[in-house]
Amino acid sequence: MTPDLSKEQPEPAEPDSTESDPAVAVPTEAAAESPTADPTKSEQAVSASDSVPVDAVDDSPGGRPPLVVTAVAAVALVIALAAAAWFGAGWVRAAYFTDGPRTEARDSALTDARQAAINLMSINPDDVDGSIKMIQSSMTGQLLDEATKGQEQLRTTASESKTKLDSKVLGAALTSLNSERDRASALVVLQVTRSVPDVAPVSFRQSWTLNMIKDGDVWKAENAESLGQPVPLDAPNPAGAPGAPQAPGAPAPAPPTKPGS
Repeated sequence: MTPDLSKEQPEPAEPDSTESDPAVAVPTEAAAESPTADPTKSEQAVSASDSVPVDAVDDSPGGRPPLVVTAVAAVALVIALAAAAWFGAGWVRAAYFTDGPRTEARDSALTDARQAAINLMSINPDDVDGSIKMIQSSMTGQLLDEATKGQEQLRTTASESKTKLDSKVLGAALTSLNSERDRASALVVLQVTRSVPDVAPVSFRQSWTLNMIKDGDVWKAENAESLGQPVPLDAPNPAGAPGAPQAPGAPAPAPPTKPGS
C-alpha cells in the first residue's frame, strides 16, 4: 500500500513582511529623523529646551555672571560721579572764591588807578570847588589829609593864576596786588596839558606811582609820587613860560641838576 504523502506534507508558512520586504523595514532612528516623524516628539524637545532657567544662561560679556557685571558698572558710575563732583567743585571754587574775585579786584584797581591819576592832575579854574572835590574823591589816608589841609591855598592859586590842567592816560599797569588786603600799586603815565591865558598850551609826559587801597567799592590813592622830571612833548619852552605842572598834595620833583654841580 502506498502511503498518502499529501497528508504528511506541512503547509508553507506565510512570509513575514517585516523581515523579507526591505522596503518596509525602516530603522527606528531614521524614522525619528524623517520629515514624516511624529510632530509631538519635536514639540516635546522644544518645550524641554525652553524650560532651562534664565539664570543658567550667561549673556554677560567675557563670560562674567550678571551680578558681577552689575557691581562693576555701579562702581564705575560712583567713580564718574565723584570725579564730576570734584572737578565741578574746583571750577566753582575758582570762579567764585579765588580766580574770579582776584580778576575782578585787578580790573577795578587798575581802572580806579587810571581815574585817580587823571583826577589828581586835572583842575578847572572856572570851577575850582568842583575840581577840588574831584581831586579829593580819589584820595584816602594821609594823601587826603594833606590835600584837605592845603585846599585853601590851592583854591587861591588856581583862581588867581587861571591855570588849567587837562590829563589823559598814555599807559597804566598794576605793579602789585594784594586782593585779600585790598591793596594795590599802579604805574600810570600821563599826558598833562597846562593852559594859561595868553600863553600857548604846553604838554608834558609824566609818570606816577600810586599806592591804592580799597575804600568801600572804590579804589583810592593813599600815596602818589612822580617819577623823575616831566618830559616836554612840545617844542622847548620859551623864556618865562610856565614850568611843568604838579599834582595837588603830591611832592614836587627835585629841580634839575646844574652842570658842574
